[in-house]
Amino acid sequence: MKICHVLNMANNGYHIVKALRERGIDADLIIRSTDFGMALPIWEEKEIEEDPYKIPFYALLEKYGLPEYVKVWHEPERLGTPANERSHWLRLLSKYLSSYQLTVPDLYNIAKEYDLLHLHAPSPLLLHFMNKPKIIHESGWIRKIIHDNTTTEKIGRRSYEQADAVVWTNPDTFPLLAHLKIKRLEFIPFIVNPDQYKPMKTTKTEDLLFFHPARQVWDVKGNDRLLKAFSKFIKAGYTAKLQIIDWGYEEDVNLAKKLVSEAGLEDYVDWKPPYSKPALVRAYNECDAVFDQYLLGSGGTTCYEAMSCETPVVIHLNQWNRKCFGEMPPIMEASTVDEIFNAMVDLTDPKLRRRIGKAERKFTLNHNHPSIIAGKLGKLYQEVLE
Repeated sequence: MKICHVLNMANNGYHIVKALRERGIDADLIIRSTDFGMALPIWEEKEIEEDPYKIPFYALLEKYGLPEYVKVWHEPERLGTPANERSHWLRLLSKYLSSYQLTVPDLYNIAKEYDLLHLHAPSPLLLHFMNKPKIIHESGWIRKIIHDNTTTEKIGRRSYEQADAVVWTNPDTFPLLAHLKIKRLEFIPFIVNPDQYKPMKTTKTEDLLFFHPARQVWDVKGNDRLLKAFSKFIKAGYTAKLQIIDWGYEEDVNLAKKLVSEAGLEDYVDWKPPYSKPALVRAYNECDAVFDQYLLGSGGTTCYEAMSCETPVVIHLNQWNRKCFGEMPPIMEASTVDEIFNAMVDLTDPKLRRRIGKAERKFTLNHNHPSIIAGKLGKLYQEVLE
C-alpha cells in the first residue's frame, strides 16, 4: 500500500511518515511551498539560525534540502493570514477557490498516485471531492469548524463525516467530534522520538530557570496567567528566570511585554527568538521546568517533547486525557494564576523535579513512541483498504 500524508501541521505529518517508513510502510509527505520556516521538516532536523518569518521557502530548500520522500506542492501565493497574525479559517476556502485553476489540480496530480490519503488541515477542504480512501488527522481544526454554518465549515464537517476514519490527537476535542457522524474515530497521540527528545547533560545555572515556548495566543493558551503567576512568585521573594519565546499574535506579544514591564520583571525575563528543534531540545534540558498552556485542557507537541526530556511540565489537562490515555499524564496540573504560582513554589524542590521528569519520560515511551504510533496507523490503513 502507498500512503500519502498531505500537508504538515506542526510537522506531525513529517514525524509520522518517518516512523511509517522505518516500519517498512511506503509513505510520502506533501508539503506546500507557502509554509513558513517552522512548518517545514528541516526545522526539526537542522540547526537553523534564520528568522522563520522572513526567510523564503526556496532559500531554506536550497540551503538545507529535503528528504526524497517529501514532495513539494508549489503553491503560487501564501493563502490565509501570516503565521504571526490571527488566522481565520473561514477565509481559507474562498482564497483556495480563487486560485483553484492554478493550484488544486497540481495537488490532485500528486495525490492520485497513492492508495490512501492521510489529510492534515486544511487539505480536507482541497481534496474533499477526490475519490480515494481518506483518513483525516484532527489536531485542533475541529475547534474552528464545528460551530457556524459558513461554506467552509460545512465542507470541513462533511469531510470528517465522509472520511473512512478520523484520528485525533487532542483529548479535549472529543466532545466536539461527538457531534459529528464519523464512521470511525481513533485516538492517536502526538508522536515523540525519544532518541531526539531525551535528557542530556547541560550546564545548569544556580537560579531556577523556567521556560515558556508556547506562542503568545492569550485567548487559547492563557499565557497572561503564567506572567501574572511569575510576578507573584518573584514578589514573594523567590529567585528565578523566565525564558519566553518571542512569537505568536503580534498584539498578544506586545501585551506580554507590556505586562512584564509594568510588573517590573525585565531583569527576570529573557525573550528569545524561535528555536529550531535541536536548539529547543537543549532548551528543554537547560531549564528546570516548562510552562505550557492553561485553557484548552490538552497538551500539544511542546508538552510531550519536554516530558520526553524529563523536564517537569506545568499545564492544564482535563479528564478527557485519562479517558484517552487510560491514565493521566504525570505533569503538574495548573490552570489558574494561583495554581501556576503554587507549582512554581513546589518546583523549587529539585527532588520533586527529578521525580516528575522520570515519570513523564516513562509515560511518553508508553504512549508517544514512534513505533507505537506507526503500528496503530499501519493497522488502521490495512483495515481501511481491505
